Amino acid sequence: MKYANLPLLQVCLVFFFGIWFGFIEFNFEFSAYVTTSAILFTLVILSFLISKKDSELKSVFTIVSLLFLFSLGVINTKTHLPRHQKNHYSHLLSADSIQNNFITFEGKVIKSLKSSAFKDKYEISLISLNSTKTKGKILLQVPAHEDSIFKANSKVTGYGKIKAFTGPQNPQQFNYREYMFHLQMSHVIDSDVDQLSIGKPLGFSFRSLGERARKNIQNSLNNYSFSKDQMDIIQALLLGQKQNIDPETYKSFSKAGVVHILAVSGLHVGIILLILQFITKGFLRIKYGRLIRQILVLIGIWCFATLAGFTPSVLRAAVMFSFLSLALNYKRKTSAINTLALSAIFLIIIDPYFIYQVGFQLSYLAVLSIVTLQPRFSQLYQPRFYLDRKVWEILTVTVTAQLGVLPLSLYYFHQFPGLFIVSNLVILPGLGVLLGGGILIIFLSLLHLLPDFLAHIYGQALDLLLNFVNWVASKEELVFSDIYFTKPMLITSLVLLFSLILWNRKQKLLSYSLLNLSLLALMIYIHIEKREQLQQEEVLVFQTYRNSQLGELKGSHLNLYSGKSIYQDSIKDAYHIKNYKTLKGVETIHIASFRNLYELDSTKVLYVLDSIPVYPCKEFHPEYILLKNSPDVNFDRVLLNLKPQQVIADGSNYKTDIERWRASAKKFKVKFHSTWEKGAFVFPKN
Repeated sequence: MKYANLPLLQVCLVFFFGIWFGFIEFNFEFSAYVTTSAILFTLVILSFLISKKDSELKSVFTIVSLLFLFSLGVINTKTHLPRHQKNHYSHLLSADSIQNNFITFEGKVIKSLKSSAFKDKYEISLISLNSTKTKGKILLQVPAHEDSIFKANSKVTGYGKIKAFTGPQNPQQFNYREYMFHLQMSHVIDSDVDQLSIGKPLGFSFRSLGERARKNIQNSLNNYSFSKDQMDIIQALLLGQKQNIDPETYKSFSKAGVVHILAVSGLHVGIILLILQFITKGFLRIKYGRLIRQILVLIGIWCFATLAGFTPSVLRAAVMFSFLSLALNYKRKTSAINTLALSAIFLIIIDPYFIYQVGFQLSYLAVLSIVTLQPRFSQLYQPRFYLDRKVWEILTVTVTAQLGVLPLSLYYFHQFPGLFIVSNLVILPGLGVLLGGGILIIFLSLLHLLPDFLAHIYGQALDLLLNFVNWVASKEELVFSDIYFTKPMLITSLVLLFSLILWNRKQKLLSYSLLNLSLLALMIYIHIEKREQLQQEEVLVFQTYRNSQLGELKGSHLNLYSGKSIYQDSIKDAYHIKNYKTLKGVETIHIASFRNLYELDSTKVLYVLDSIPVYPCKEFHPEYILLKNSPDVNFDRVLLNLKPQQVIADGSNYKTDIERWRASAKKFKVKFHSTWEKGAFVFPKN
């Protein structure tokens, strides 16, 4: 493999690293970063002029240029951080008089987000807060309605209660606050429809145009006999809207290893490009036909991106295939890696937060693996017949894509679909037919020219897809889940992956050395992580609603003491326990009823005080007291007699009792922890 594109790769990687480094907050003003960048730019000019006279100093010019590029990446990120935006609404929320209180606001709807069982959610761009002009993205929540209330780009005014997103309540639980930070939102406004006023759209927006187009398409398709499952697949496959897909259906696609077809991405846009290239081929016969063809192809790609709602995966694919279409139509030699790198740089300049989005990471790693590893893998076998070639092509693309995303899939989702090859071999050849047929179905339905028999045939094809996916997903023994995979394992496995990607035939010694060293590092870290897993010890009080749960972890075994031990299966399947089990590598769980006394180590004791308030009074001084089920005691007397160092109140207690106990703890200068507010309590180790 030739590496004429290595300089561009270096440029992209340095800039990319600068983008990432920019998220690390230092106690510097924004002007300091600008000054540093200006100094580096001056050094770039000077080193360039000097290197022209002395060629031996070219390396200095290269190093200074890369540092300058790194600084540009840092500045690009800093300009997007709220701290460096003077008019950002977060600066208005520093006062306690505003935080967690009712406010008035005015904003513009960017888009609707996936609703929960009780709330509809919208991404809002603020215009004013408490009559003060401001800016920044914020989440607006209203009680759930059957249809979306707010349209993209419409103006909304009203009042509601504003509060910051909170961190996870239990260890290893999904960090919703961090997730929303990567979407550039740090606060949420809770309101009601009666408290809001919806105004006219504020100017033109491609998102609102796409939203209206999707609504018209959905209305036209509702005139035909498509089932709910079929409509959900159509909306995901062709309109980029997977919010309404049944969770069980989505889970089946995930288990089958084909969940990527539900998220409009490079695969879909690539097929759209091929369809557009085929349809517009006739323009090459006329004058300026190549230019007309190129314009039509680009319009088609970006119309599809508009229809799909400009999700990160769609944006990445649309930008990348726009570059690729230019190269194809003008027969320019281009490197797929260059195209991929340029599209990545283009996107993270617009929004550096993209680098933290899982879909963005997965899609780029998948495409990078395909364009670098698939050509080598395909040379292992040379099929003679057309059918063999197509099967081998799909197989190599599927395996290399799965190899590329495997480290991230294991780290984020902790599962591996064993039948991914079978499901992709069956589904991928027909995906182009489903996409092309779906476009035809939509076009005819909008013109009211869609025959019922054609709609029925397309619906049957979607049913075949669903039935096959459900059949593959039903092979539970071939879906490997709850895989223990830590961050060090992720990093070393990514190093191994990149050692494969950067393999160079002309530098076999270096390539072999890098490959073997990265493989050795991965094996060593797997051994270290497994050893630490077997040696880990932890005691914690989980935050559970109206229940008490105490966990005692030793190695890969968890003793779980619960206030509702009769429902053992439901307790093990609880969200926080499943997460804790997976991310701590727990293999066995034993559920038992609470005891009153726990020896945490040779010197520290935990005493549990429950609804039956009985405790020894003489010469008994536990370091920790756990309050559960709101015991009716004179808590001042308890603290005076037992003299604990720390009091923990879990989620089974009434909040009024917790406030009373907190006041007593403050009076006796005893540390107090409420899991309602601070989440789970992990007992410190010696």
